Amino acid sequence: MGRKKGGFLLGVLIGGTAAAATALLLAPKSGKELRDELASKTDDWRDLASDYTEDIVEKTSEMSAVVKEKASDLTNQATEFASSVKGKSEDAADDLEDIHADLFDDLKQQSSDLSDRFRKAADEAQDVVEDAAEDIVLDADEVQSDAKETVSEGAQELNVKAEDLKDSESFEEIKEEIKEEVEKNNPEQ
Repeated sequence: MGRKKGGFLLGVLIGGTAAAATALLLAPKSGKELRDELASKTDDWRDLASDYTEDIVEKTSEMSAVVKEKASDLTNQATEFASSVKGKSEDAADDLEDIHADLFDDLKQQSSDLSDRFRKAADEAQDVVEDAAEDIVLDADEVQSDAKETVSEGAQELNVKAEDLKDSESFEEIKEEIKEEVEKNNPEQ
């Protein structure tokens, strides 16, 4: 708020000076009267500026005292806080040492238990992998056999269609039948 008030007062001071100077310059007076009046107004404005300067110095001094007091309070609070943190950190360090020893013992035991579990799981996984490998080999053999049979049947049907093509008068009819057969056997295309 002090900043707004100071800006306003400075504006009033400058505006008043400009208005007074303008009024004096435009007034129908002699040079001597005008100079005397200007000198008088200048003294008045100088006194007013001096008063404002004193107010600003006083306010700055008050602000400085408040800032110093707040800085001192903050320093005291920071010192107290640092002491409190130091005490708590020493207590925490002692507690941490105790926790560390207990945790180390617990971890040793858990590590031993996990090693036993991993060995057992690895043995079971190996059995599962061996069974799955045998199943994959059997499935692959069956798929290969089915594929050979399907290819053989397709080749036979193609031979029959080729013979029909030789004997047929309408090539377009056979072409449409082959297209329908391919689409029926391969619905994804």
